Amino acid sequence: MFRKTVGILSILALVAAVFVSCSSSPKKQPEAKPEQPPAAGTVIGLDGVPMPVWVNKNPKSETHFYAVGYAIKSNRAISKTAAGQDARDQIARWIGTKVSNALVSYTSEGGENKNTQTLTHFENISKQVAEQTLVGVEEDEMWVDDKGGVHMLCSFPKANMNKAFESTVATFQRNEAAAFAEFKAKEALSFLEKETKDGITK
Repeated sequence: MFRKTVGILSILALVAAVFVSCSSSPKKQPEAKPEQPPAAGTVIGLDGVPMPVWVNKNPKSETHFYAVGYAIKSNRAISKTAAGQDARDQIARWIGTKVSNALVSYTSEGGENKNTQTLTHFENISKQVAEQTLVGVEEDEMWVDDKGGVHMLCSFPKANMNKAFESTVATFQRNEAAAFAEFKAKEALSFLEKETKDGITK
């Protein structure tokens, strides 16, 4: 009986010793992977961030149009504002071109391309659509180059342009019916949608 008791106590002591040694041993920390140096030729910005691809190549999308603005001013805050405005100006020009092309195509097929009064009103439509659409522009990303110049990637949904077009045209139809009584918004919109899709890769 005494030997049995001693044996049990010895086993318990051995288990306790193993448990203590295991719990007290420090856990092995995972080895930190060394940081990879930037690839040869990579341009590093003022904040240590490599130049993103979009700085030199605008993203392409079926649902959004992208523009990259640039500015370098007396400080970063002013440069950021100016870069955003530069991108918006590019978007406005793109919208104006697309709307104008769609309206010219529409009037040509409708036999109204010689109606000077109508074309003048269409120029106003293009400007108004561009102004309305710019409200939906988003500032997506920003990168500061090694000289402190700010590059701003902005985008806006192409669907916003179609909505603004429909709204502007509705006003045109109500106020300028005498100028173009046969103007049909849905047909003109179809030209704009085609013009937008054709411009995805441009």
